[in-house]
Amino acid sequence: MNSYQNISRVQLLLQHKRPQEAEQEARRQLRNDPDHSFLHALLALALTEQGQLPEAQHEAEQAVHLDPESSFGFYVLSAVLQRQHELPAALEAIEQALVLDPEDADYQHVLGLIRFQQGQLHGALRAAEAGLRADPTHVDCLGLRARCLARLGRRQEAAADLNEALRHNPSDAGTHADLGWVALERGRAKEAAGHFREALRLNPTSDYAREGLVSALKARFWIYNGFYRFMVWTQTLSPGMRQGLFVGLFVLSRFVPGLLPLYLVLVYMSWFAEPLFNSLLRLNRYGRFALSEDDTRNSNQFLALLLSGVGLLLAARLLTVPVLGNGGVVALGLLFPLVGTQRQWHPKRQQQSRWFGWGLAGLGTLAVVLEAAAVAGSSVVFLAFVGGTLAYVWLMGLRST
Repeated sequence: MNSYQNISRVQLLLQHKRPQEAEQEARRQLRNDPDHSFLHALLALALTEQGQLPEAQHEAEQAVHLDPESSFGFYVLSAVLQRQHELPAALEAIEQALVLDPEDADYQHVLGLIRFQQGQLHGALRAAEAGLRADPTHVDCLGLRARCLARLGRRQEAAADLNEALRHNPSDAGTHADLGWVALERGRAKEAAGHFREALRLNPTSDYAREGLVSALKARFWIYNGFYRFMVWTQTLSPGMRQGLFVGLFVLSRFVPGLLPLYLVLVYMSWFAEPLFNSLLRLNRYGRFALSEDDTRNSNQFLALLLSGVGLLLAARLLTVPVLGNGGVVALGLLFPLVGTQRQWHPKRQQQSRWFGWGLAGLGTLAVVLEAAAVAGSSVVFLAFVGGTLAYVWLMGLRST
C-alpha cells in the first residue's frame, strides 16, 4: 500500500466517525515517516474528535512547523484552538489558511464559527456566504448561515437554508443540531429537543448537540426560556452596545425604583442561570444523563456554597447569632467568583479569576473570625469583602458582556 493509500485510510476512518482507529493508523504511519505534515494534521483531527485538545494542538502546531505553506495545517490548528475557545489565536490561524487557499469552504466555515462565537453575526454571515460561493452544497456553511439569519430575525431564510442542507445530506448530525438551535432561539424548546436527540442518534459524541439538548431541557422552565431569548437578542448588539445596555439598566433602576427588582433578577440570572438550572436538571430522569462531567462537578460546587450560605443565614435568624449571618453572606458572595471562574475558557483569565476568588475567600473568612473573636475593626474587613465582591461582579460582568 503506497503513501497516498495510507493517508486515504486515515481520512476514511475520520469520515466514518472512527477517531480512535484513525489515531492508531496515523500514529502507525508516523513511526515510518515522522516528518509528514499532513499526517500530523490528520492525527490532530482524530485527537480533537476524542476531546484530547492539548495533544491535538501540539500535533497541529507540529504540522504547521513542518510545512508552513500548507493551508490544511493552519486550518486544523484553528479548529483545535476554536474548540478550546482560544478565539484570537484561532482567528489568526484560519486567516493564514485563507491567505494560502481563499476558496476553501471548510476554511470559511471555521472563520464564520469564530466570528459567531465572538458575537460578530454579520462577519459570520459573510464568511458562510463566501463558503457557499465556493461550494453551494456545503452543509456546514448552510447551517451556519441559517443560525446567523435566525439571530438577525430572518427566520424564513434560515429555515430554507436548513431544509436545503437536509436535502443534500438528510443524515447530517450538524444540520439537525442547527435546526435545534434555531428552534430554541425561537422559543420552541420541545421541537428543539427533538432535533438535538436526532443529532445525538446520528453522532452520539457531538458536544454541539449535547449542549443544545441541555439548553432545550432547561428552556422548559419558563424563566430560563425568557432569559435565554433575551440573551440571544443581546447577541445581535455590538459589544459596546451590550455593555451600555447593562450599565444603562443599572442607572435607570436608580431613578425608577420599580425597575430595581427586574434589574436584580437579570443580574442574578446572568450569573447563576447555568449552574442553577443545571442543578435542577439533575432531578430530571433524562437531564442528568445529558450533563457533562464538568457540568455535574460545577453543579456540586455551586450547590455546596449556595446551601451553606442559605443554611447559615437561617441559623443566624433562628439562633440570633449575627456572626452566622455574616458567614452566610460570605458563602453567597463567593458564588460570584466560583461561577465566574467556571465559565472562563481562557487559561490566563481563569487563573486571574481563581486568585481573585481565593483572595475574597480569605478576606471573608478573616472577617468572620475577627467578629467571632469580638476584635475591633471586624466590620471594616467585612465591608472590604463586600466591596471586593461588588468590584469582581462589575469587572467580570462587563468583560463577559
